[in-house]
This record gives sequence, structure tokens and C-alpha cells, in this order.
Amino acid sequence: MAPRPVLVSGGTEDPPRNWQALNHLVAVNELLGHKPRVAMTARSGHITTAEALELELAFLEYWLKK
Repeated sequence: MAPRPVLVSGGTEDPPRNWQALNHLVAVNELLGHKPRVAMTARSGHITTAEALELELAFLEYWLKK
């Protein structure tokens, strides 16, 4: 994936082991000099919310307009 922008939208009940791949992606992006390309949103539960959708759309708008 690196250095493509990536957004992970997850629930707060997910255990930390679920984010290992994301942490590795952050490290690879940092190595390549692209720190701000990985983002994560967290919400309680796994059902998306209006707030989560707004964050996801803002991420897409930011990277698709570049």
C-alpha cells in the first residue's frame, strides 16, 4: 500500500492485535518520508455513524483533490 493514503475505520472493541498491520504501514510510510498518509477513525461498536462517515469523506476529499 505504501505510499498510498490509507484510512482504517474501526470499532473500539477491536483488540490491539488487529492494528499490527496498520502500525507496520505507518512505519513503512515514515521510512519513505510520507508520515501523514495513514489515518484511523474509531467509534464504539462496528456500526458506522454519521460522524465516522464525515471523517471518511473528509479523508477521501483531501486525498482525491490533491
